[in-house]
Amino acid sequence: MKTLKIFYSVMLSTLLLVAVGCSKEETGIEEINTADAHIDANELANNSSKAKKYTVEFGSLNNSGVSGSAELSLKGSTLTVNINASGLEADKLHPQHIHGFSENNSNSTCPPASADQDGDGYISIPEGAPFYGGILLTLNPLPTADTDGNINFTMTYEYEDGVDSDLTPLQNRAIVLHGMTVDGEYWAGLPVACGQIKANQGSK
Repeated sequence: MKTLKIFYSVMLSTLLLVAVGCSKEETGIEEINTADAHIDANELANNSSKAKKYTVEFGSLNNSGVSGSAELSLKGSTLTVNINASGLEADKLHPQHIHGFSENNSNSTCPPASADQDGDGYISIPEGAPFYGGILLTLNPLPTADTDGNINFTMTYEYEDGVDSDLTPLQNRAIVLHGMTVDGEYWAGLPVACGQIKANQGSK
């Protein structure tokens, strides 16, 4: 009987050692996996904290003589837009928008002269829309050109994913500036400049 008890005691000790050994190995694996996950999370956080940069070069529409450029920065949910343009009508309000196609996400382009379908000599809003799409974001507050016809506009917007999801990807969008006098009447909606948004290297 005594020998049997000793045998069972040895067997029990062996099983406990194996169990403890397995437990330590499993714990070690879990610690390694947790460490890896922590590193990945940090990398993702660092990537999301980097601002994505974009640029725009404006070309004249409707012989307006307007030219200029824009810079955009998207960091997380924050979009900053800076527009510098000249050749606009002095002391006039000039609407400006980010345009794009929300349904099929096609690339926005700037309309050629042939977009003037009715032959009146001007590319209207309906004639330009098939090229650059509808309004995705109005760049408020709308700027008024100074006495020399220049605007220097900077504004920051909070981008809400899901609400403003049509706004991205920005490199598929265009910015259009509006406002010009025709036959003595100021047409605030007439497109006067357009530029495609282009991603800087490393931005998407």
